[in-house]
Parts: sequence; C-alpha cells; structure tokens
Amino acid sequence: MAGVVINDLMTGDGATTPCMAEGREHSVAEQRSSPSSRLAVFGAYSDHDHYQRNRVLVEQLRALVPDAVVVRPKTRRDDHGFSAGTALSHRLQRMASDLWSLWSQRHALDDCDTVFIPYPAYVELIVLAVGGRLRDRRVIADAFIELHSTVVEDRQRYASGSPVALLLRWLQRVALRRADCVLIDTPRQLALLREQLGVDGPQIADVPVGIDEAIWRPVPTMAMTERLRVLFWGTFIPLHGVAVIIAAARAASTRGLAIEFQLVGDGQTGDAVAAELHARDPGNVQWRRERVSSAELVRMAEQADVILGVFGVSTKAASVIPYKVQQGLALNLPVVTREVAELPADPDAGLVAVPPGDPDALVDALEALLQRRAQGWFATTRAIYDQHFSNAVIRARLAQVLTE
Repeated sequence: MAGVVINDLMTGDGATTPCMAEGREHSVAEQRSSPSSRLAVFGAYSDHDHYQRNRVLVEQLRALVPDAVVVRPKTRRDDHGFSAGTALSHRLQRMASDLWSLWSQRHALDDCDTVFIPYPAYVELIVLAVGGRLRDRRVIADAFIELHSTVVEDRQRYASGSPVALLLRWLQRVALRRADCVLIDTPRQLALLREQLGVDGPQIADVPVGIDEAIWRPVPTMAMTERLRVLFWGTFIPLHGVAVIIAAARAASTRGLAIEFQLVGDGQTGDAVAAELHARDPGNVQWRRERVSSAELVRMAEQADVILGVFGVSTKAASVIPYKVQQGLALNLPVVTREVAELPADPDAGLVAVPPGDPDALVDALEALLQRRAQGWFATTRAIYDQHFSNAVIRARLAQVLTE
C-alpha cells in the first residue's frame, strides 16, 4: 500500500514549490541541500465514478512521481463516499472508522516532505495537525467544490447565518489554512476561496476538474435525423438548473420544433422536476430517473446530437465548469451551457454559452444547432477540451505546483 518516493520533485536549479507558505521551517537553502523530495497521498477520499477528480489528480501525480506513498483507510468500499445515500449515523460511523485507520498509519508520512490530500481534505488536515505531521512538510490540499458555498449558497441546505453554516465556514477556514497550497477547479473559484481564507492564507492554484479519458473519448459522428436529440445527465442539484431545461422543452414544443430531451439522473431537485412534468408534460421529455455509470452515459451520448451543461443562476453556477461540460467536449459533441467567464465559448466549434436561467435562449441555441446540423455541420469540440481541460493540462499544472 505504500512505497518510498525516490524521484526529485524539484527543478534542476533546486527551486521550491510555489505553494510553500511563508514561515515554514523548511528554508529554500534546506530544500536545495536535500537530495530528493518524497511525496505522500493521504486521505479517506473516494475515487468512485462520481468522484473522477480524485482519481485523475492522484493518477497524474503518480505519473509525475511513480513511487509516491499512498495512505488510505485499510478497508475500502466501492461507493461514492460520504455523500452516499445512506443513513447519517452510518456515514458518521464510516467516517470515524476511516479516520482511525488513517491515524494509525500516520507514521507512513515520516519520510515524506510533501503531502497531497485529495477532496474532501478538511478533516484529514486537522488529523495531521493534531498528530504533528504537518510540521516541516509542504501540504497540498484539494478544496474542489468548496464546502461552504456548495452546501449553503448553491444547495441552500442551511441559511447563511445559521449555526451549521457558520460551523462549515469555520471548518473550511481552519482546515484549509493549515495547508501550504490549496487546489480549486477554476480561477473564479480561486478568487472566491481567497475571500474565504484571507490574503494571508495559503497559496491557491486552479486545476481543471479532471475526467477519466479512458472512458470519455470522441464518439462516432452520427448522421442527422429529423429530430435533434438532446441529452442531460446529473445529480439534479440546484446548480444544474433542470427546471430551465424543462421550461425550454415546453417552449420547444410550443414552437413546434423537432427537439427531443432526455434526462438522466436524480437528486435534490428530482421531486420538483417530477411534479412539474406530471402537471404539465411537454411531451418531448424522457427521464431515466437513476444514476448510471460513465460507460452507460457514453453509450447514450453516442445516440445524442447535443449535450446540455448547467443553467443555474447562483454565484456557484457562474464559477464552475462542471464534469458534464468537460465530458461533452471530450466526446466531441455540441455542448450548450450557461455563460461562465472562464469557459472559452466557441459556437463555430459547437460550444454554445447562453444566459443563465433563460429557457428561451436555450431553445434558440438548440434551434440554431438543429438548422446547422441539417446543413451538414458537425462539432469539433474535442479540440477545446484538449487545449483547456485535458489530463495533460492537469499534469502540467500539477508539475508547476510541485516544482516551479
């Protein structure tokens, strides 16, 4: 389960990582005098299909440092982590068991001077701090979706001034400020997290979300049919704006457009979507109300003409470029999603950005794609993915974080 790192993580001139916080006991001179750096991956993270970022970041780090120490709970489960749909008491018990296992293995970090903690890194950071394993080490933690804004602002599980919301903000700040460098997925998320952690907090680096490229590959180009087949998948969180998709389907039906919508997934807004469809079925929506594997989604995408992204109006929705958008681009299919400042919209290639929360704008974009497809046009969105979001881009960014 663990091996010793012998690879040198420093550049040829011995430069240290940019994520070493000021005041660490490792000085630049000490780093240069060290013959090598040793990396550990530490945490009770999940690499389930629904947490591809963890899988990709760890894989890319291990491509850079093949012999990295990997410390995980001794008993692993094939589920998607703490957010799995099980009783809270069971999840807390599982969490306690994982943390005890990690605590018992903390000695594995003794020969490592760089530690990476995948998402969610909050509790592991506190455990390592209490165990004295943060001293004299560079610590890189992945904040990914950023806890407070996700739970409070986007999903609205708790009011912003409630005790739970304040506790989450405190936990996030206390935990992440113990890292030297924090990873987040977009520049906008980076700016928001900087506000949370303060200007004197750890350095922050943006690294694209990361998808499994062994699964998400360009699909064969489909010949145009009489109808435009539109596919959306997700966990039905508010950020996705599924209600906007339903309203767009209704508008497309009213206009008499030959557009079919297929939804896949379920989650927080699922019951509201079901009630809306039951009350006013537009007749052009099919919903597979279950979570399916990535491999199954790719098979469904092979029969689709357009992939839908997200359409929510929250600050969170304006700050992220989610899995489904990058997956759609990797498939080399047209993608329609809400405007995001860091998203390089390119209608000619097939990446179309529309105003958030606007079903009419969504329908207009789909109608334009319907007309272009009828004229023999095909998307070339894979090039956008390769340039901005690919695993190669992630690996280069992580190499910067480790060695610049």
